[in-house]
Amino acid sequence: MAQIALPSIDYMVILQILIIFGSATALLLIDLFIPANQKKITALLALGATVGALAAGPYSNSGVTMANAVAFGSSTLIVNSIILFATAISILFASDAMHKQGIERGETYVLMLLATGGMLLLAQGASLITLFLGLELLSIALYILTAIAYPRIASEEAGLKYLIIGAFGAGFLVFGIALTFGATGSLVLSEIATRIPVTGIERSLFFTGIGLMLVGFGYKVSLVPFHMWTPDVYQGAPTSITSFMSVGSKVAGFIAIIALVQMLGVEAQVIAPLLMGIAALTMLVGSIVAINQTSLKRMLAYSSISHAGFVLLGVLGSTQATGLRAPIFYLAAYTLTNLAAFGVIMVLEGSEERDLTLSDLTGLWTRNPWLAGIMALALLSLAGVPPTVGFLGKFLVISAVWQSGYMWMAIIAAFASAFAAFFYVRALLSMFSGTTDRPRMTIDARSSLALLIVAVGIIAVGLMPWSINAIALAGS
Repeated sequence: MAQIALPSIDYMVILQILIIFGSATALLLIDLFIPANQKKITALLALGATVGALAAGPYSNSGVTMANAVAFGSSTLIVNSIILFATAISILFASDAMHKQGIERGETYVLMLLATGGMLLLAQGASLITLFLGLELLSIALYILTAIAYPRIASEEAGLKYLIIGAFGAGFLVFGIALTFGATGSLVLSEIATRIPVTGIERSLFFTGIGLMLVGFGYKVSLVPFHMWTPDVYQGAPTSITSFMSVGSKVAGFIAIIALVQMLGVEAQVIAPLLMGIAALTMLVGSIVAINQTSLKRMLAYSSISHAGFVLLGVLGSTQATGLRAPIFYLAAYTLTNLAAFGVIMVLEGSEERDLTLSDLTGLWTRNPWLAGIMALALLSLAGVPPTVGFLGKFLVISAVWQSGYMWMAIIAAFASAFAAFFYVRALLSMFSGTTDRPRMTIDARSSLALLIVAVGIIAVGLMPWSINAIALAGS
């Protein structure tokens, strides 16, 4: 009988993944012995594991392992750092908000670590199977986290919607993987890149498979027309979970899309017109529909859809000369900004369970100038106003697209930004005008720390030239 050869494993390549999954497994057992009213201990342990994985990044080995299924490099280090940073901030938010609202459970932090592990697998995936496993692990954890605010009906409904739509996305992805494997005979991205069929039915099957996989990942990152779940899920999920979901899953999903586009090489021109159409629709639909929203979370949901279009635009504008500087920097900018915006909404909710609207921002400047300042900074960054990190992100994306010869896409991006500016300015005016009889607010130390970190990041990363150079080096 033939022996089954097990692949060699370089554990230093998967060091960050091991830390996260190992910590999640240990924390699941440790949490059994932590009293129900002391789950902040679980949160602290999860935060320590996340920070530990973040610190371990520079000590990881560059290269591939596990039969070329997992890879690590300079760009992976940047992406993993963004994911782990978002997780750490989200844990701080969750440990404050969920405790106040009486829905704190130890499983929340275990599931956040498992979702983070799925994101890291997506970021380091060098095989279609690894990408699928990462997406499913991330998705299953997020389905549960979305519905974790039991017995809130809105949370349960959002979790069910997310599960049903996610199942469709997974089906498209698996079918696409099957067709791609059938056309090339390989699941490893580097091998597929050398086996792309040039003629015959195999070529049709191959690009059909690529299209189906892009549909699967399109659901995850909320590209139009696969975005319909986003507003309902963002609105129904606990805000701290919405914050985590809106940044982490988008970063990981887009890295998987980037991996597919890079795998195609020059053949990416075959699907470029389709991707340009999707990017244009995503930017415009997100920006225009957000104008009519009064719910803050739904407004930010459509805002995130619009920003997904900008990231896809950055992917299309990436060339041999510019590398992945634009899309990766934009993802970093989006992460900082969205965490700040959702963090402020979470603090405003306090112990209440209702969905906040624009009217809840009225007179915020008089209630808490600190919160109003951070929300204003986040809205200005989302709108792309200098000197915030959001301005630099949009500048890099539009510049990359213009230099790649897609001038009309750059013009559409400019129009989408102009539409989006309307609802951001409307929210700003609500905060700094009008009066309110609501009492002044106090903020928990955990949320204050998280908000301070992201607020400093929005300004510092946008102003420091070295941040662009670091992304350029990583994405080259």
